[in-house]
Amino acid sequence: MKKYIIYLLVAMTLVGCESTPADILQAEPDYATITLSSPSVIIAEEGGQKTLFVGTNRTELEALYEADWLDVSVEGAAITLFVDANPTGQSRQAVVDVVAGDRPDVAKARLRVVQKGEGTVDLSAEATANCYMATTGSSYLFDASIKGNGAGDGRSNYIARYGVEIEGAAYASLAWEATYDGDKTRSTKIIEGEPVYIAEERAIYFATGESEGNALVTLHNASGEILWSWHIWVSNQEVTTSMANDLEWMDRNLGALSNNVGDIANRGMLYQWGRKEPFLPSPVEYQEVPIHRYDENYNLLESEEEYYAIQAEIEAARVVMNVNNYQTGNGEMEWEYVGHLAPVALTAPGNIDYALQHPTTVLSCRDDIAIGEYVFDWFLVMDLEGAGATMQQADSELWGSGNAGTDYKTIFDPCPVGYVMPPKGAFSTLPDGYACTYVSDEWQVSDYGWEWAGGNGDYFPSSGNLDVSGLIGETSEKMLYWSAETMGSGSQGFGKAATLFVAYNDVYYGVYPLMDPAEGASWYSYGARCFAASVRCVREQK
Repeated sequence: MKKYIIYLLVAMTLVGCESTPADILQAEPDYATITLSSPSVIIAEEGGQKTLFVGTNRTELEALYEADWLDVSVEGAAITLFVDANPTGQSRQAVVDVVAGDRPDVAKARLRVVQKGEGTVDLSAEATANCYMATTGSSYLFDASIKGNGAGDGRSNYIARYGVEIEGAAYASLAWEATYDGDKTRSTKIIEGEPVYIAEERAIYFATGESEGNALVTLHNASGEILWSWHIWVSNQEVTTSMANDLEWMDRNLGALSNNVGDIANRGMLYQWGRKEPFLPSPVEYQEVPIHRYDENYNLLESEEEYYAIQAEIEAARVVMNVNNYQTGNGEMEWEYVGHLAPVALTAPGNIDYALQHPTTVLSCRDDIAIGEYVFDWFLVMDLEGAGATMQQADSELWGSGNAGTDYKTIFDPCPVGYVMPPKGAFSTLPDGYACTYVSDEWQVSDYGWEWAGGNGDYFPSSGNLDVSGLIGETSEKMLYWSAETMGSGSQGFGKAATLFVAYNDVYYGVYPLMDPAEGASWYSYGARCFAASVRCVREQK
């Protein structure tokens, strides 16, 4: 790769004036400054030229870049880029660093150059979404002017306040990239280079590397504030579907690279209910875990001595298997799993904006809000206009109405184009007045998971979950899968959503019943929306 350095002299007009010592003492320090008329440019596949302008308080500039397909010419404060036709078929990127001043007093502005290729795929050609599927070694673009699919906001009032269009975008960045790789050596090879936002197209361009995995691309304004983010799911194994309960189901978890039994890559991503941002599962391989034996009435079939011996083995195995995953690859953000209580907002749309600004932070449940109810949700907004303080999140529908056969996909839905969260009754119909329903008759235990024998026969791995505090748990032991069905208000479902779960080695759909809401343990029961669990998307029905 060739390296070019171009020295530029910029003509500057100096105006003579008289200065007093006081004027000199009060003057601002004369630090080198530099600005570009645009932080990025796009060049057509057939090549061409683009001109932009430099503003600086210095007379000498350096332009440094490493690309043998790019030439730079300077005339005064104008920089012109010359690019030949692109023979690669893929989009290609270059970075030009424009430096003003003499070291150590220098200022630098970075210009990102993208040339299109005929093989560049528009992932948003059919529709926009929060997740896009890609393959390795390819170049892509997607529409970065719309949040999610631009549809409803799940009665959160987010759209009413912030709208669905993205305004004020300045640049894109890679928040994180990760693959199912315990030693982390391949997690830097999922996204090739850095994503680039092209303002004139309001689109983000990126290329994938040689490794399959997942990544998060963020879009920022000039101040660095995150305006939106997108999950990039890189898998070379084509996703297929099959039917169960009149729904067309994906053949694997959202973010998974396969659905092979015992393959760590079958876990997919984990999601707090109602959030579009994915979290990572444990990076540790599946392992066998001892289990306690119960009779049909859930009475232990073990002596006290046997029980404690088995429990010690279980706890030892859990320490090894359940490890919070901090892989980021070449990303700029860090994971924040534990110790972040969901903030309480006083006006709609609550703390949704906070969640969008912190896509790598797990928002833990709270039990310290004295409103007469337990809080099972991360989405919090205090309604101070009613008769006493009440929480509004119980009826949020952030992932849709839950009604099958309707266009219920929302702006926060985490599924890719053409897919949505499983609707109401996805795994079973919940009887009125019940918090959950027994569905073990349809499920058959398998290695590190269960098969839906009464449905489509697919395998659902024990991918683990993040509990209400953000700690990873139950990897290799139990499964927890979300649907879009919410559970209403009151102590039996306040801030809860229906999930497929395992208790006492039996399978249920709904939320774990609260025997006594006054017990602290009930706060941790399955269905709490601040849990992060697996998602198995279904085909969108129009």
